[in-house]
Amino acid sequence: VPEVLARFGRVDAVKVKVAERGQTLDDDAARVAAVRSALPDAAIRVDANGGWDVPDALEALTRLAAVGLEYAEQPVPTIEGLAEVRRRLRDAGTPVLIAADESVRKESDPLRVARAGAADLLVVKVAPLGGVRRALDIVAQAGLPAVVSSALDTSVGIRAGLALAAALPELPYACGLGTVSLFGSDITLDPLVADDGAIRLREVAADAGLLEQFAATAERRDWWLARLRRVHALLH
Repeated sequence: VPEVLARFGRVDAVKVKVAERGQTLDDDAARVAAVRSALPDAAIRVDANGGWDVPDALEALTRLAAVGLEYAEQPVPTIEGLAEVRRRLRDAGTPVLIAADESVRKESDPLRVARAGAADLLVVKVAPLGGVRRALDIVAQAGLPAVVSSALDTSVGIRAGLALAAALPELPYACGLGTVSLFGSDITLDPLVADDGAIRLREVAADAGLLEQFAATAERRDWWLARLRRVHALLH
């Protein structure tokens, strides 16, 4: 854990993946405890990617709450399950907020999670939600705090996330946009990486040589073009 954290310089918030296949709650607890030991003052959030059921989520979050969690992201896969976990944690006095990710970006109705009272905050990602403007609309209509995050995007994708973060009226939680440092390379000569805990919003210029170096195979390119055509047909 210290070696991974050392890649990022100053760290004010850490997301720890939990509920991974082949790992136990003891493994998760040890990893979270190692982060807390290395960063006593940092905000720690855990992300289960919907990997628990309701009983397992309640057991895990009750245990992990002892180290001080900022929130738990998508502990269970369904909106109904999120609502139950949130309610039962609150009733038990367990101080863990619930964040919805997949229940926003993978639902046909991204606002249903807010109407169901299933989350305290939303995790929003530009590409899956259809762009910066649509993400802003979803956050505004949901009426919940938002965390701007990303998948494993190049600096081009991170630039869009930064634009969303800059446009939100409030950012009560640290963004999850520091993932470029996980790459061995990027498609720009000046990647958007965190410096002293922050990323400056600026334009990104893709480098022709790097684009050629990391170009997809013809087979993969055709796969993406076919997928885009299917999506376009659905939208029109």
